[in-house]
Amino acid sequence: MGSLSATDDVALQYPVVRRDDSVVDDYHGVLVSDPYRWLEDPEAEEVKDFVQKQVKLTESVLEKCEMREKLCEKITKLFDHPRYYAPFRRGDKYFYFHNTGLQAQNILYVQDSLNGEPEVLLDPNGLSEDGTVSLNTYAVSEDAKYLAYGLSSSGSDWITIKVMRVDNKSVEPDTLSWVSIATFINLSIPMRKITDSPKVKFSGVSWTHDGKGFFYSRYPAPKDGENVDAGTETNVNLNQEVYYHFLGTNQSEDILCWRDPDNPKYSHGASVTEDGKLRSHLSDVKCVLQLRDLKTGALLQNLPMDIGTVSEISARREDSIAFIGFTSFLSPGIIYQCNLDTGVPDVKIFREIVVPGFDRTAFNVNQVFVPSKDGTQIPMFIVARKDILLDGSHPCLLYAYGGFNISITPSFSVSRIVLTKHLDTIFCIANIRGGGEYGEEWHKAGSLAKKQNCFDDFISAAEFLVSAGYTQSRKLCIEGGSNGGLLIGACINQRPDLFGCALAHVGVMDMLRFHKFTIGHAWTSDFGCSEKEEEFHWLIKYSPLHNVRRPWEQSPDQSSQYPSTMLLTADHDDRVVPLHSLKLLATMQYVLCTSLDKSPQTNPIIGRIECKAGHGAGRPTQKQIDEAADRYGFMAKMLGASWSE
Repeated sequence: MGSLSATDDVALQYPVVRRDDSVVDDYHGVLVSDPYRWLEDPEAEEVKDFVQKQVKLTESVLEKCEMREKLCEKITKLFDHPRYYAPFRRGDKYFYFHNTGLQAQNILYVQDSLNGEPEVLLDPNGLSEDGTVSLNTYAVSEDAKYLAYGLSSSGSDWITIKVMRVDNKSVEPDTLSWVSIATFINLSIPMRKITDSPKVKFSGVSWTHDGKGFFYSRYPAPKDGENVDAGTETNVNLNQEVYYHFLGTNQSEDILCWRDPDNPKYSHGASVTEDGKLRSHLSDVKCVLQLRDLKTGALLQNLPMDIGTVSEISARREDSIAFIGFTSFLSPGIIYQCNLDTGVPDVKIFREIVVPGFDRTAFNVNQVFVPSKDGTQIPMFIVARKDILLDGSHPCLLYAYGGFNISITPSFSVSRIVLTKHLDTIFCIANIRGGGEYGEEWHKAGSLAKKQNCFDDFISAAEFLVSAGYTQSRKLCIEGGSNGGLLIGACINQRPDLFGCALAHVGVMDMLRFHKFTIGHAWTSDFGCSEKEEEFHWLIKYSPLHNVRRPWEQSPDQSSQYPSTMLLTADHDDRVVPLHSLKLLATMQYVLCTSLDKSPQTNPIIGRIECKAGHGAGRPTQKQIDEAADRYGFMAKMLGASWSE
């Protein structure tokens, strides 16, 4: 069990991949080889050939994952329900997003009042046949006359900002380029010259109160004649600048507001402030919602809230009505309407999302605290069916992130509910250090020289799940994305015996060179940088790419091997570029699966490489469903899970 060769009597035939042992870097006197450096060039024919061979290998594995089709069917059925997001007010109008169920992208609606007839303002689904053009940033002017919106193609961080008149939905001539979807760190379009259709990267949009224009951030355009693929290139992003755009003018006339040539790696953004702030906080990773006086901060009222996450608050100082979006492991979404102009705030349900066929009363959500290696108590949520017995026989899926001060709070997931309902899976989230769950100190305790704490926390959570009878090692699957992909890569190197399956999405895997590509340099604040001697020694100790070892040579157990592993990436991920996953995939297959001596590694090591997709944002609904069916179908096969209705 846990191996295609053991289950199907067919050993995987891994592609023969060229190694260039002449590529060696000197890091402060330490020589480090990089035999797959050539995989860093996405346009090289040899790289494209490598990708195609890996796609073929992965498909041959997935074809034998019998539950893949059942999972796709059930996830699609459960996904097909109306979804709404909290409305927000501008001028005398209300705006909100809605998806009927299986639409590729959410649609932006406008209405004259809360009870008025909604009209479609912007439907991204009509912008591409396959739904891979998405709306990734937007802002409505204060008087509700204009919508500024940024479109991304194939999930790339690069966007083009356009402007629409709200009253007649006409698109203005204004087009802004070299901008992107995110202000800080944290899918296929043909090659073209930058003069044809340049893009914007890492920018928000902020209107001035008079509605005459807005601030945005952009990067300098490449030199004339330089080609760019707006998503597949790996060029480092430097010298971001802040501009102001006046409506009705050409981008060439935009006013430069800020640049910092002395610090080319810095990110810059500008926003127009309001007079008040609204803060919803966390208590043991559970949201607490309070109403406080804007002047004194005095607590006026605690608003009732189940264990879960306040996903959005839509309110400004001048508004008398606030909308609060809520989600949890067992609630797909509730939008509360809070009337603030009464003596005691009146809270009622404005809309509630219902998933046909889902009975939340059949499941339990618990929170436990697990001691890490150094004794720190790590909170972990555990979601399971109420009738599950803790006898160690069930598959378990453990997820974590642990970085950049980001908190992983409860949220509803269709695919994970399907696993819990039909595969008897226990789903867990470990809130490890490096995140923001307990403030900046929690973040600092899992970054820079202390990054190993993240891996220790995660490993301790996994050990707890085994010792407490939730699962056993061969039934335990671990999953994470981006910084969480790094987490998975590091943990399977450090404890390959502890897991039966690993799913690593768009992970940062080469910790010595990540800063050389696109926006990677921004992550040195959490990771450090190999160009500094002390920080190099932190990074080389856990870098997934540089720590793949044959466990049967490190352990008395000669049959010891790595868990079944799927590395997931996408061709238009221009945040964590695909080379990270490709280089690790080649390394793992060489060290573990194609060694000269007969290898006991029968668990498959494969890569899922998505086309016309990026780091995750803007991925159309069907691609989300297909990927979930693939990775969890693989998990089910590797863990020997059985289906139940």
